[in-house]
Amino acid sequence: MNRILIPVDFSKNALAATRYAATLAKVMNWSLHLIHSYLAYSSNFATDEFNQEIHEYETDIASQNMKQFLDDLRAEFPELVITSEIKEGVLSTVIEEAIKTDKYALVIMGTKGATGLKSVVMGSNTFDVIKNTSIPTLAVPEQPFTTILSRVGLLTNFKESEFEVLKDYIHIFGKPESLILFHMMEKNSDKTKEDLKNWAEQIKAEAGLEQVECVAQEMIERLDVREHFPDYIFRLTESQKLGILLVTKERKSFISRLFSRNLVKALAHELKNPVFFHAG
Repeated sequence: MNRILIPVDFSKNALAATRYAATLAKVMNWSLHLIHSYLAYSSNFATDEFNQEIHEYETDIASQNMKQFLDDLRAEFPELVITSEIKEGVLSTVIEEAIKTDKYALVIMGTKGATGLKSVVMGSNTFDVIKNTSIPTLAVPEQPFTTILSRVGLLTNFKESEFEVLKDYIHIFGKPESLILFHMMEKNSDKTKEDLKNWAEQIKAEAGLEQVECVAQEMIERLDVREHFPDYIFRLTESQKLGILLVTKERKSFISRLFSRNLVKALAHELKNPVFFHAG
C-alpha cells in the first residue's frame, strides 16, 4: 500500500500536486502511479471510421502529454519509482476502478485545471473524487506550500467521524507533533469553548497525541462583511502555519458547507493548505 495515486490533466496545478506527492514519496520511500482519464469525442452523425480516427488521435495526444509529464518528473525525482496509465472514462469512476485493482495509500490531486472551463472541470472532478473515493484523498493547491506533516489542523464540530479522519491520517503519515482543532461557533449554538477544550482532551487521549490546541472563532454576520465560510477557514488555518488541514465528509454537519457544489470555486481557487479527507 506504499503507493500514491495521482490523477493528472497535465496542468500547472496537476504538476504542483504531483511534485508534492513526489516530495512525500521521497521522504517515506513510496512510489507514485499517475493516471489520466479522458472522454473521447464521438458523433452520432459521423461515420464509425471518423469517430475511430478521432479516438485514436485523442489517445495519441494523451500519450504524448503523459510521456512529457513523466520525463519532466523523473528528471526532477530520478530516485522515485513512477508508473502511469491512460484510461477513457469519468475521472471519479476511473479512480475507483484503479483502487479496486491495486492497493494505494491515498489519492493526491490538484484542485483546478489549466485555464477557463478546464479550471471548473478539474475543481468539479476534485469534488467528485473527494465525495466518492473509498481511500483518503489529499487536495493540493497550486500556490507554493510546505510538506510539513508535524503541525496539522482539524475542523471540528464535535462529530465522531473526526476520530476517523485523524485515524486515517495517523495510519498513513504517523502521529503529528501538534494538532490544532478549529471550531466555528454558530449563533445560538449550545457549544462553548469549555466544550471544545473537553473535546480536545478526548481526542488527545484516544489518539495518543502529545499536544492538542484549540482555536474557536465566532462567525461574523454583519451586512458589511461578505466573507464566505471557506474563505474564513482558509484564512484562519493559513495564519496557524499548518502543513495539512483534516476534514470529515459528513454532509449534514456544519463543516460540510465547505464542500457544497456552489463552493467548488472557493475550494479550487482559495485553498491555501493541502486538505486531507478520510475514506468512505
